[in-house]
Amino acid sequence: MARELKSWSFWRAVLAEFVGMTVFVFIGIASAIGNKHNRYPDQEVKVALAFGLAIATLAQSLGHISGAHLNPAITLGLLVSCQISFFRAFMYIVAQMLGAVLASGIMF
Repeated sequence: MARELKSWSFWRAVLAEFVGMTVFVFIGIASAIGNKHNRYPDQEVKVALAFGLAIATLAQSLGHISGAHLNPAITLGLLVSCQISFFRAFMYIVAQMLGAVLASGIMF
């Protein structure tokens, strides 16, 4: 854990999870809020496409840095299957939650 704590690649991965979750939640909330005058029936499709394309783009751009978990459930699954350390999983989950809170605060 001490070696991982001092590693630049570890903190880069934690930052990637933070930024990735911030962008993902921001895009998702922005697409779901939409325009108050927009009453089109295809709004659900637009929101679904926004979420899908956002996660695909973020996974492609951040996957080589942190694995692009972008979801605490995925991080917990990798922890349970012993593919990442407890400390790394904890820091990823903290970064993901802080990123989601930041994106929600930006949209507020």
